[in-house]
Amino acid sequence: MMEYYLGDIVKMRKSHPCGGDTWEVTRIGMDFRIRCATCGHSLLLPRAKFEKSVKTILSRGDALLTAQQRPAFTNTSDQKKEK
Repeated sequence: MMEYYLGDIVKMRKSHPCGGDTWEVTRIGMDFRIRCATCGHSLLLPRAKFEKSVKTILSRGDALLTAQQRPAFTNTSDQKKEK
């Protein structure tokens, strides 16, 4: 599984009807929100479909910004053991 960051510019396997095939990643999670670099149209794709559709990563986004945007997940079973 590839690691994606907010702000990544990716090239998709299929082009958008406007003719553009480059997209900017604007949301990461179970779903990915991507914005067409040509016309600005935004799509929300499930993770599995997004990962299958990406052809290449043209430029990398900001890893620090991505880490700040992701929620901190805690394992509740570990918290119960501590008490």
